[in-house]
Amino acid sequence: MVIDKMRLQLEAAGYRAVEQVLEHGEYAVRGALLDLFPMGSAVPFRLDFFDDEIDSIRTFDVDTQRTLDEISSINLLPAHEFPTDDKGIEFFRAQFRETFGEIRRDPEHIYQQISKGTLISGIEYWQPLFFSEMATLFDYLPEQTLFVDMENNQMQGERFFIKMQNSVMSNVKWIQCVRFYRLKKIMA
Repeated sequence: MVIDKMRLQLEAAGYRAVEQVLEHGEYAVRGALLDLFPMGSAVPFRLDFFDDEIDSIRTFDVDTQRTLDEISSINLLPAHEFPTDDKGIEFFRAQFRETFGEIRRDPEHIYQQISKGTLISGIEYWQPLFFSEMATLFDYLPEQTLFVDMENNQMQGERFFIKMQNSVMSNVKWIQCVRFYRLKKIMA
C-alpha cells in the first residue's frame, strides 16, 4: 500500500510518527489520512488517499486541526541534517564513546536517548558525532572568493562622512587662518 511506503520514506528522512501532528518533523496516519509537518513549511499538510492515489492535499491548522486550503503539491525536506537510521545511530554511539569515554547509564542522558532512537530537542549540537568529518560553506567556494560584510556598511558610511566633514572643516579653518594672516600682513 502506498501509505505504508510513504511512512517508511518519512521515517528514513527522520520524521517521527505521532498521534497528532503538532510540530515540524512529525507525521501521523489515521486510516486513509496522512498528516505531516515538513521542515521549512509554515503549515502542516493532510494527504487524503483513495486506494493507492492521493485524492487531495490540504493545509491545516495545528491547534484546531481544521483544513485551511487545498493545494496541488508540496516539497518535503528531510527532518534532520544527519542520518537517523540504525547505521547513523551506531556511528554516533561509537563517536560518542571515542570522544567522551565513559557512558552514563541514566535514561535521560543524550547517549541513551539517541541509542533508543529518540531524537531530542537540540540534537543538532551533537551533529559532528554523526559524521566522520564536517564541512562548511567555505569548503565549497573557490580559494580566491571575495567576501563583503554588508552588516556594518551604514555605520562605516556615517563614520566616513563625519571624518570627511571634520577634514573639510579643518581645511576651511586653515584657509580662514591663512586669509586672516595675509589680511593682517597687508594692513601692517
